[in-house]
Amino acid sequence: MSRHDSVHDPAYGAPASSVQAALQDNLQRTPWWMLSLAAHAMCLLAMYFVIYQAPAEARSVDVVTTMADEREEEFTEDIQPEQERDEDREIESEDPPIEDPVIKEAQPSDHNESPNNEEFESQKGREDALSDVPLDGRFTNAAIGVGGGLGGPMGDRFGGKHDLVAKRGGSHATEKAVSAGLKWLKDHQDPDGSWSCDNFQKNCRKNICDGKGSSADHSSGVTGLALLAFLGAGNTMRVGPYREVVKRGLKYLLSVQSPDGCVGPKTADGHYMYNHLICTMALAEAYGLSGKTPQLQAPAQKAVDFAVQAQNPYLGWRYGVRPGDNDTSMTGWAVLALKSAKLSELEVPPEAFQGARNWFDKVTDDSFYKTGYTQKADNGARTADAQKYAPTEAMSAVALTGRIFMGEPLDSPKVKGAVALLKNMPPKWDPESGNDFYYWYYGTLAMFQVGGEPWKVWNAGMKEALVKTQRRAGDEDGSWDPSDAWGHAGGRVYSTAANILSLEIYYRYGKVLGTRR
Repeated sequence: MSRHDSVHDPAYGAPASSVQAALQDNLQRTPWWMLSLAAHAMCLLAMYFVIYQAPAEARSVDVVTTMADEREEEFTEDIQPEQERDEDREIESEDPPIEDPVIKEAQPSDHNESPNNEEFESQKGREDALSDVPLDGRFTNAAIGVGGGLGGPMGDRFGGKHDLVAKRGGSHATEKAVSAGLKWLKDHQDPDGSWSCDNFQKNCRKNICDGKGSSADHSSGVTGLALLAFLGAGNTMRVGPYREVVKRGLKYLLSVQSPDGCVGPKTADGHYMYNHLICTMALAEAYGLSGKTPQLQAPAQKAVDFAVQAQNPYLGWRYGVRPGDNDTSMTGWAVLALKSAKLSELEVPPEAFQGARNWFDKVTDDSFYKTGYTQKADNGARTADAQKYAPTEAMSAVALTGRIFMGEPLDSPKVKGAVALLKNMPPKWDPESGNDFYYWYYGTLAMFQVGGEPWKVWNAGMKEALVKTQRRAGDEDGSWDPSDAWGHAGGRVYSTAANILSLEIYYRYGKVLGTRR
């Protein structure tokens, strides 16, 4: 058959060439808009069949994400202390070199991203909070004592934690000291999440550290102090390279909270408010920094309520619940704890702060504005084991810090007088008679707020005293010897946590009154 012969179409019984000619003629007569409509309809139909296959896979991804978020909220996972944990291996890696004066740091991995690098937008914060830390960031907190971006009433804090270190007087060396100190604390945390004053050595891996504290009665207090050090560096139970450390520590605090809200054992001697107030501060800051997680709200509020109930009417605090006598040291811890609670939006009655003001005024002299411990202008107290350590202006530093955090202006005579006292007694390492890490901690809090020349003098002394004396070998690497007036009680855990808190001052605290240096 030649190619010109017609072929019959089996469907219609007509030659194929005739059918093709007819189709071509019909297409030429069809309006262009109908052809376009048909083409679009065919495209939409094809897209429908392609997309129709995708939802099952997309839904499975969403479920995995949701479940991961839920697991992150839980406190109840089992901790296996005998096994090396992933975060242990990760933290032990060394950072790349860092140059002064602008602190630089390797970018954290996605699962270890620090909150200090997430929320550094220009935030105004709450003008009524007397603190210039922002409230609205996902992982930032307005509570006193917490790392994170600073915005607040001044609205001009930019650049992140490491820019703040450089601008406010810190350095590469202070940040490396903080990092090493946190590593030491992590390595010496007990499996139950606590830190032991008198038996932390059971966690030593190389040699056995010295510097044990005198009694297990202080262990809940130093646990709170250690947690504050991790929180101050931006770690929470959700984020940060030490989030598992924080989570275990918080679980321990909740496990030792009694139904009335007291955190830690009510010791036989009745001296348990130090432990409780420090732990209250840690719970309040952890609650605020963790995005106000419901898991911590009720325990933190109960701890605050117990602290308020323990206050002597119209005055301060002492060792137990409303004992009738007061002291400046205990009252200072109460002010810090309640201020953190208030700025974390827990309920704190305003009369609690007024009572603290009344007590500070009662024991402050009107000449040099020196504040006493239990009476006007005394020299504080020393235990029998610490008689060789000379008196310091620790109580003046406590009262100064409390007054500033409660809103007293920096030009008031009481503030200016205390600043002059502290400026004349900056930190100086003298383990035989002069060390007082407790005084250095409160003095650092206060003088940072004051700024200017007093802060420069104090900061220079503090860095000189702490950075060069940190242990750098053996199992003690990263810790400080408890060679101060209170080291015999709290031991190496206390000294290390307290000194870390001092070295975190550059980003741990905002300018409470919005002052500038």
